[in-house]
Amino acid sequence: MTVHAVTDENLFVYLNLIQCYEAEFSRITHKKPNKEGLFELDTHLGETVSGWLLMIGETPAALAAITHTANRCHEVCEFYVVPSFRHQAVGIEFAHQIWRIFPGEWVIKQIEGAEYASKFWRKAITAYHQTPYREDRYNDPYWGVVTRQRFNIL
Repeated sequence: MTVHAVTDENLFVYLNLIQCYEAEFSRITHKKPNKEGLFELDTHLGETVSGWLLMIGETPAALAAITHTANRCHEVCEFYVVPSFRHQAVGIEFAHQIWRIFPGEWVIKQIEGAEYASKFWRKAITAYHQTPYREDRYNDPYWGVVTRQRFNIL
């Protein structure tokens, strides 16, 4: 299990997996693919957004998009584990490896209808050295009311 930053050389892998993620969440977001069969992305990699891939051997198993702001503040914008790798602690280990790369303040939000994601994030945060977190309901300007966890990784 290895974590790789998305670069020009592996961007195509990220872009392929993010379509699976968008398709899976379309039942909640009600997004539809365009004429070419592709979903528009909500998060684009760039100056303040980094992309990450989790590889198990040669197989891509998960992705993440992380926004970085001033003062070591980070937000998980997208996080997807390929279904055949779920329920094996792969996602938790992936999250932990990313947190080790980027210590600081973290925010994670889940949209309405993604209660299973909230359950996952609570478990992942608590499993990281019993990290305390604050959870609330937050009115996100883009997504509406979301469940939000905030915590610090030292």
